[in-house]
Amino acid sequence: MRKILIVTIISSIVLIVGCSNKNLVTEPDASKEPFGEKYGFTSFDITIDTKELKEALIANYNEKRDKTEAIYKNQAEDLYLNGNKAMKKLDTLFEELSLDPDMDAEDIIKKASETFGIIDYKTLKLKVQFKGHDKKELMMTK
Repeated sequence: MRKILIVTIISSIVLIVGCSNKNLVTEPDASKEPFGEKYGFTSFDITIDTKELKEALIANYNEKRDKTEAIYKNQAEDLYLNGNKAMKKLDTLFEELSLDPDMDAEDIIKKASETFGIIDYKTLKLKVQFKGHDKKELMMTK
């Protein structure tokens, strides 16, 4: 019984440690831009629900001085990406997105829904931390 408990604990620790880094972006950024300069924001979290699917699209990007994490999940396209693969997808979208901290909330939401390709959404939730600004938490329901 004791051996089973020890094996279970060790297996759990290995599983937790092994899975905790899957969202890390490890590929070096070719541009080597300073913290928060590449996209103008350091954090971007979007969740879009459609009439057919709850959480049809989820994208998370979190840039810190020592690490960057990225997740991209699109149920409609059956696409689930973490880490480097998610960052590659998000990089393309963020270049097209080009948000500005002084934009109106409705314009930010409209631009995000168009960029992520889900215009007919039920609910869109967006949190974005622009460099040097307060975090914006936006939500639009149709």
